[in-house]
Amino acid sequence: MTEFTKPTPVIRPALPRDKADVFEFTKFIWDGHDYVGYVFPEWLADPQGQLLVVEYAGQCIGTGKVTLAAPGQWWLEGFRVDPKFQGLKIGSRLDAACNEWWDAHGEGMLRLMTSSKRVQVHHLSEARGFVKVGEVYGYEAELLNEPTDAFTPLAPGEADEAISFCQRTAPGRLMNFGWKFVAPNADSLRAAADDGLAWWWRGRSGVLSAWKNDEDDAPSLTVGFEACAGGDHVKLLEDFRRFASARGADIAGWMNMVNETVAQDLEAAGYKRTWEDGGFLYERSHP
Repeated sequence: MTEFTKPTPVIRPALPRDKADVFEFTKFIWDGHDYVGYVFPEWLADPQGQLLVVEYAGQCIGTGKVTLAAPGQWWLEGFRVDPKFQGLKIGSRLDAACNEWWDAHGEGMLRLMTSSKRVQVHHLSEARGFVKVGEVYGYEAELLNEPTDAFTPLAPGEADEAISFCQRTAPGRLMNFGWKFVAPNADSLRAAADDGLAWWWRGRSGVLSAWKNDEDDAPSLTVGFEACAGGDHVKLLEDFRRFASARGADIAGWMNMVNETVAQDLEAAGYKRTWEDGGFLYERSHP
């Protein structure tokens, strides 16, 4: 651990020149699988959120992002500190700066997800007014190599109808769009439909959105949100195993908040939990 001498760390908006430093200090995080260095240029170009960094002696040693995930819904992500400078409360200062920026410029709801093991983050978030709303786990199932016509593409113009259906059949559920969670809303579902990643299930008996991961050796299609009527949740999840196979995936995945009923349905549909530790999902409303 490095101790600070003068000059002192400064938190400021990110600049293009920070890209090289961020890529360098993140490339060994998560056993070399960290994504932040790769998306940093995209985050720099985001005109709606805020990307902050910590500079020390002319070098970027930390980063954090406030992202507008949907109208009135914001997401905290990308908190990283150079391992050489961890243990010096840089992360908590960066977190405070991001929250202060959102208090001044944001509105609606702010959310974040952190590991169930990061007790200090839990305490810090709760002290800032965040409330834990659920626990997130990832599941996977083997494909069913059988034909299915259970899913039909959801047209972007049908997003409002689909959201009304979701609000009736799955009240209180959040939608996961690739590691960002939002309350069901037409804009997010319309964007998924534009990307060909939202479907009706068995006519108008259900709605499902998913996201793709083609970066691993085994490409996957992962359910981010599903809603169905008539207690057919297990059937929907089973059909998705057939659908993922037809779409050329190697793995049928699922990731969202879990309770006892959802866990039982996933197990009955042939899914197994792949995360040893869960993610705690927190939210707070704008002051």
